[in-house]
This record gives sequence, structure tokens and C-alpha cells, in this order.
Amino acid sequence: MTDHTNVEFLQQAYHDNWQQYLASLKPHSNLGWDVCVLTASDERQANMYRGQLDWRRTTNLLPVNTRFLVIADPDGQRIGSGGATLRVLAQLAREDDTLTNKRILVIHSGGDSRRLPHCSATGKLFARVPRVLPDGRASTIFDEFLIGLSGLSSTSLPPGVLVASGDVLLVFDHLQISFQRGGVIGVAAAAPVEMGLRHGVYAHGDGTHRVRAYLHKPAAEELKHWDAIHPDGTVQIDTGLVWLDSATALKYAALIQAESIACICRVPPFDCAPESALNFYGDLVLPLAQSTTLEDYLADTSDGPATPEVQKARQVIWQRLRGTSFTSERLQPAMFIHFGTSREYWETVAADVDLQRICGWVSHAAAWSPAADSLALINATVEQVTSPSDQRALIVDSRLLGPVSWQGAALIANVDTAQPIELAQDVVVDQLPIKDGFVTRVFGLRDDPKRSTGTFFGRSWAEWLAAAHIDPDIIWPDVPPALRTLWNAHLYPLAATRDESLALSLPLQSPEHVSAEWRTKWEAAPRLSLGVSFARADSEHILADLLHIEDDVAARHCYAAIRNEQPAAEARKLIGLVHSNVLRRCDLIGTWLAHADPILQLRGYKALAEASGQPEWEDRAFTVLAQLIEGSVIEPKPAATPRSLGQGVQVKAAARIDFGGGWTDTPPYSIEKGGTVLNAAITLRGLHPIVAEATWLSEPRLILESPDIEARFEPTHVGELTNYANPADLFALQKAALVLKGIVPIDLDPEMPVRELCQQLGGGLKLMTQTSIPRGSGLGTSSIMAGAVLQCLSQLIGSESAPAQLFDEVLCLEQMLTTGGGWQDQVGGLWGGIKLVSTPPGLPQRIHIEPVKLSPKTKVELASRLLVVYTGRQRLAKNLLRSVMNRWMARDPEMVWIQQEIARLAVDMRDALQANDVSHFGELLSEHWVINKRMDPGCTNDFIDRLFEVMSPHINGGKLAGAGGGGFAMVIARNIGAARDLAAALATHYQGTPVEIWECGIPEAGMVVQTSA
Repeated sequence: MTDHTNVEFLQQAYHDNWQQYLASLKPHSNLGWDVCVLTASDERQANMYRGQLDWRRTTNLLPVNTRFLVIADPDGQRIGSGGATLRVLAQLAREDDTLTNKRILVIHSGGDSRRLPHCSATGKLFARVPRVLPDGRASTIFDEFLIGLSGLSSTSLPPGVLVASGDVLLVFDHLQISFQRGGVIGVAAAAPVEMGLRHGVYAHGDGTHRVRAYLHKPAAEELKHWDAIHPDGTVQIDTGLVWLDSATALKYAALIQAESIACICRVPPFDCAPESALNFYGDLVLPLAQSTTLEDYLADTSDGPATPEVQKARQVIWQRLRGTSFTSERLQPAMFIHFGTSREYWETVAADVDLQRICGWVSHAAAWSPAADSLALINATVEQVTSPSDQRALIVDSRLLGPVSWQGAALIANVDTAQPIELAQDVVVDQLPIKDGFVTRVFGLRDDPKRSTGTFFGRSWAEWLAAAHIDPDIIWPDVPPALRTLWNAHLYPLAATRDESLALSLPLQSPEHVSAEWRTKWEAAPRLSLGVSFARADSEHILADLLHIEDDVAARHCYAAIRNEQPAAEARKLIGLVHSNVLRRCDLIGTWLAHADPILQLRGYKALAEASGQPEWEDRAFTVLAQLIEGSVIEPKPAATPRSLGQGVQVKAAARIDFGGGWTDTPPYSIEKGGTVLNAAITLRGLHPIVAEATWLSEPRLILESPDIEARFEPTHVGELTNYANPADLFALQKAALVLKGIVPIDLDPEMPVRELCQQLGGGLKLMTQTSIPRGSGLGTSSIMAGAVLQCLSQLIGSESAPAQLFDEVLCLEQMLTTGGGWQDQVGGLWGGIKLVSTPPGLPQRIHIEPVKLSPKTKVELASRLLVVYTGRQRLAKNLLRSVMNRWMARDPEMVWIQQEIARLAVDMRDALQANDVSHFGELLSEHWVINKRMDPGCTNDFIDRLFEVMSPHINGGKLAGAGGGGFAMVIARNIGAARDLAAALATHYQGTPVEIWECGIPEAGMVVQTSA
């Protein structure tokens, strides 16, 4: 029942309860019920409920102040809601002060849900509803109980017990209710008369709260007789909520001590006939109404047979409880939501728009599908919809990867398949795992499985059986005709797999159109009924399947966020909170990424690293990046036989200073977005400071030397050369270059003597590198040295590389060394002059070099005002490279903005130089330096900040070269005189330190090659 006229009022009431619920989840909260008890029909169902509660504990969805208990009927024998209540109260009464001092909620949830069969195994209490809970999981009736009743469980509530029916939800303002009166208090909701004909009704008639009559599905005449119809045309419908104050709860608990009641409640050593049970409302509440007579009470069969055992128990109940105060509280407005049948469930969850507005329910709750309008989804994935009906399909706890079509309304639950599903008019499909296979149960949305005169797919049984050409005794073996129902019809084949089960059950929709092959398989298969399959359901498998669907949905949302380039921090929120769940979901996404585009892999693996806290995912991202770059480089030609022993090649290269845009050249950013960098080659102290020299030797030896660091290495075995991926190795660069150029093939036996390798080459080789630039200079030394070495070796073996290939080879070499890096260093130093260097996205990186043409005046002015200042400090940029690109791959919003800004600054700097505005060029350098410090606060320190303070009066601006933290600063002096003043200021302030200006120039040629015979 939805009160559509009071949507805003009920919205606010629900919101207030939601806020109270959220507050009850906070640590040290004293809100919420002290005890919440769920009743279950047997231990199998009880274990299912405990599993559900455990899930909620791990994600902080249960009020911290509440103790949860699950109490099953003994030995699986059904004792009714009344018997279950008495066992609960008796158990709590044995505790010192629970019944006397605690606020207790008892939710009756032990039924088999015959009219809502897809909920039989999990319990109707845990039927899904379309709300997303704080942890991203889809809500259930149980969760809505906790939310909707949170307002009642305030500290002002007196001790007592609130009994609730697990298939009814209420939306109401809790301030309308007072439980301060003693005795038993029922909670009623105003409802139309026609609703009262199908439910219990409270009748007063004297203007007080006292209940004169407690009517069970009364006729209209009976309602009039008891003046139960109010002037506004409503009746007080029984909501299933009944309050017992603590004294009355103790009286109820004591009932179980009577032998006749202990017998029905299966208290050892007593036991009764299986059909004997007590109903809470009909047996424990009805005798309290003023109009109830003992005679009528003993004979009442509205809630079950009045067996001799039940009548004996009622005699005791009457004697001990008659005269107990019985009043009711009336809710108006309120919503009374009954989950009684499959049709009611579909209408409530999939079709009630006002209810969705009031409760904050959504059409897709913790679900994934591209088909938004035609589906109502709860914890479900649906990939394809082929023929949607004008009525929604409600799909719950399912993963449907194949095409789905339906006519009319549809309900699909607990199905996991990639097979097509075609449904006729108003059909329910539900799959159950059982211990030895799967059963797919299909039936009509309007069918009543409890009625012997019911229907199957909306047809009478006689009509369906005739169309199917099936003898009734086949599906109802040993069942008398009068007791034959859908619940006990053995229709559903047991199969080894989900898909086989689906294929054997779906044709039951239209038996007149089945094939002979299907009929043979169906008849030969063991078949189960709704009741038998429910009894044999595998609870652990069901819980595992639910978790599997939750994993799939969460992983798909996270994967979509990665594909849409959302920040990794946002994607991380979509994958859940529980660490074990996160790890599973990361593994699932990882399997999808393994088949994805490499660029998507980079973002994806980085997002998984952030979500899981496992660095292996980040390592995988950089492995993919290295493979991308290495794969884009043209394979070098095999090493040529030396033309003459003693032949040598020397390559001298300039250093580089990066004015603007550095980092945009670094993969994967440059691969995805392209790069834009303004830089220049520079000589230092009149020299090209980076030198590589290679010479063929007559002896079968391979010698690596670096005179500037007084290091020399002569390997004896090939493995000492192919093991180059260690940046701390002094000769790692030279080794990797020999491998990259094919002089030392990577696939050689590591134990092969170097002597044999040299014999194959036709001679030995000496490779020397040296530089006059301090290490960690920020002037691109390592990349430029790599280019110089590769060019040197290319010249030596007669396979000279074009500039574009050389730049690519350096990029590849740095990936081989695991140091990473972009292309701007090698382009900056190996290509002379000032240039704006850019690349479009993609691999290989197609480098476009645009020389910056300066006027003669600007050339002279820049030569006198551009200064490089050695800071005396150094820094290794490997970890920084990874850190910065990690932030890009994670789509950190600040990093996305920074990369765009520094690319813009590179162009603006070029424009300033071409406009002859050297001063503004200096100011732009400072603007870039501010952004660099946002990118990496570690790129500066107190010493560097103080250095810029000392230089500030003499310069228009400047920044550190390279990654920062040390090395060289490049600055633009205010004028020629300021340049001299700066030199003096540094000499004074930093006397006795390496801090000083180094003479620099901008050469036309970045690389000078000399050969010797």
C-alpha cells in the first residue's frame, strides 16, 4: 500500500530514519536496538542468515550497539511464529537483565516463502530491494528494517520487545508512535477498506487506544459491525509490528514452561505432532482483544489447524494472558509494503515510482547494464537486451551475458549464464544450486504455488498438462489430486551445470512447441519441485554466488571508470571497502585488462595498485609501458664485421636545458596525449661535455671504461653484459647499448665466454664514456650519453641511425634500464640550438622539431642574460619519474591540469623569444618553477629556496633544470650588469661551496662525430 498523497511527508520521515541508521553505525554509538533476533525455519536457513550478518559486519553496515542473534526452529520442525517467539523470549529471559532492561527487536523470518519462491532459499527477509547501501552493496528487506525502525530505537524507548513480520516494510514517522503504555501495543496503519479485506485489522469503536476486535481478513460486513471503518474511509490495518513491554515479555517467556506449550515449541523432552504450531498473531495476540471469546479462540483456524495440542496450549495462553492491556497506535500517513507474492514483489520493486522517490530506491541498484530504461536491476549484470517489453524485467542477483528478451513483466533471479533467455508473458526464472547440481525453476508471475486450484504460467493445470501431453502422475507422484500444487510439482530437471539446467526448464513456458529431443531429456532427468529444491538448496554455494555477482558488478563499474579516464581515487571507491573483496575484484579486472589496449592497461593497472595497495599492479603497468616502447623501435641490424682493427669513433654531445614542457615528453603521457617541450642544447665552459668513444681491438676482449669516475670493467662471460637492468651498475648504460645494437645478442648463453663472442665479431671492442658535468646535474646527461653511445656504436658497425630512430632507441634503452624517461633530453642535447619539440599521440613517437628563430639582437641579449648556476647538489630522478607518471596514470586531476599548463608554457616561452621579450621569457620560467613545485614538492628544499631568494634581485626569473632538487638552475638576468652582480653575490654568499655560474653557450650542432682509421 502506497500513500501517494503524502510523498513529501514520508520522504522526510524516511530520510530521518536513514540519518538515524547512519549515526548508529558510527564507533561508540549508543543508538540502535540492544538486541536484534532473526528467527529461521532450520539451521540451514539460520546459517544463511548468519552469513548475511557476517558480510554486513565486515563492511560496517550493522549498528555497533546491537547484538544480533539467529535462532532456528528446533531440528527443522516448524513451530510457527508464535512458537518461535516464545523460544526467543525464553532464551533471552535466561540472561540476567536482557528482557528487563534491553530494547529488543524480533524479526520473524522463518518461512519457506511459498508464494515468493525465488526467496525461499535465502529467506524473504533477505529479498533484495533497490537501494544502494553505504558500502555499495544492494539493500534487502532486512537492511530496510534496520533503516525504517532506526527512529524507534532511540534512547527514549523503554525496555521491551518489538515483534515484526519479515515480509512487511513500513515507511512512517516514528514520532507518531508511543510505547510508554504497558502491556501489548499493536501498530496499525491507515489503509483503504479493500486492503483491509486481505489483511488483519484493528477495531476500536470507543475512541480509545484499546483494541475491541482483532480481525483476520474480515469481510466488509464484519468491518462495519465493529465500526472499524473510519470517517475518512480507512481501516487500521495490522502492520505486523507488536510491542511487548518488559513485564509482558517476561509473562510470554514464562508460557513455555507449560507442558502443552513446551510440547509445541519442541522443548525437550516434549514433542508434538508435526502439524502443531503456534502463530504469533492468531495464538498470542488474538486472545487479548476485548471481543475475543474463549470459544471462538479455541476454534479459530485462520492461521492454521486448531489441533488438540494447539487447543491445549490456547487454554494456557488464555488463562495467563487474558486481561493483559492490548492497545494500538495508528500511523497516518504511512506506507505498508507487503512482499507476499512474486507479483507483489515485482510491482513494489520494479514499478512503484512513488515508493522509489520516498525511499530513495533506484532502478539500477549495485548493477550494471547498458539497457537503462527497460530493466530494473538489483545486484545484477545484463549485457544485452534484444526485445524489451513495455513492462520492466526485474533482474536480481544475476549475471546475464547473452541476449535477454521478455513479454509483459518478468522476474529473473539467481541466474548466471551467457546463453540467450527468451521469456513469455509474465514469467519468473530462478536458479538454485543444490548439493549435486543446479535446478532452474520457471513459473508464472501471477501463479500461486500454494493453491491446489492454481495456475501454471497463467493457465489452468488441465490446460497446461494437455498442451504438454504430460500425465499428472509424472509430476505429482504419490500426491493425492486434492493436494497437488505448483509447490510440490516435480517439474524442474536437476542438471550438472547452470546452462544445462536452464535449457531443460525454459521450454516449460510453451510445452506445445517443445522438440522431441527436449522432451526425451526432460523425461529422463531427475526432477525436483519448488519445495524439494528449496529444501536441498546449497546455502554456502548461494552465498558464494551472491558474492560473485557483487564482485562482477563492482568490478565492471570500476573498469568503466578506468576506461572513462576517471581519477584512480574515484575508481577505487567503486570497488568496495573490504580488503578481501577488493583483492578479488582487482584480480577480475586484471583478467579483463590483460586483453585490453595497452594504454588502457597502463591506467588500469595503476588504478588496481591504488585500490589494492599491491605494488605488483604498478610494476605491471611499467612493464607494459616498457614493452610498448621497446616494440616501437626498429630492430637494429646485426653487428657488422669490423672493416679494420683499430678503427674508432668519437661522439661529443652537448648538454640540454629544458625551458618548458618537460614531463609532457614522458611516456605514457606523451603516448596518450603527445608532448610539447621547449629546450636548448648547451656547451659548458666552451665544450661539448658528453663524450662516447668506441674502438675495434685486435685482441678478443671487451673493455668498458669511464675515466671521469676512474672505472673500468672487462667481462669474461656474456651474462655479465646481458644483465644490465640495474641502474646502480656503473656500466649498465653501455651494456644495454651493446645489446640494443645487436653487438651482444640478448639470446646468447650467459655462460658463453666473451672471447668466443669477440671471435664471432672478428675482434674485440673498447667502449669509453666520460663527461665533465657533475652527476645529478639535471642537464639530461644520462639520456644524452645514451644517444652518444648508440650513435658511436652505429657508426662503428656501419649502421648509422637517422635522428628519429636514434631518439627512439634512447627511449627504448632507458626502458631496458628500468629508469624510464622521455625524449626531450636526447633531442635537446643531440640536436643543436633552441627548438620547440612536439609529438602527436601514439607509438612510435613521431618527433617534430621546430627551431626557434631569434633575431640577431635577441641572440646577443639572450647569450649575455641566460645563465646556468651550479647548485652543488645532485638528484637521481628515477623514483620521481615513476611518481609523476603514476599520478598521470591515476588521472590525478591536479596532474592532468599541470601537464596541460606546462605544455602551454612551452609555447608561450617560444612566443616570448620570437617577440624579442627576454624579460617575459624569464618570468615564464618562474611560473613554470611554481608549477614544478606543485607537481613534486620534493623538487625543492630549504637550500634551493634560499638560493632563489639570493638570486631574486638580479633575475627576471628562473627554474631548476630537469627534475629539480639540485643540479643546475637556469636564470635570466635582468641585464648584463645584473649578470655580473649575480656572479659577485653568489661568490660572496656561497664562498667555499661549489655554487657558481658556469659559462654556457647554445651551439648550432648538438653532436660532433669524429672517426679514426
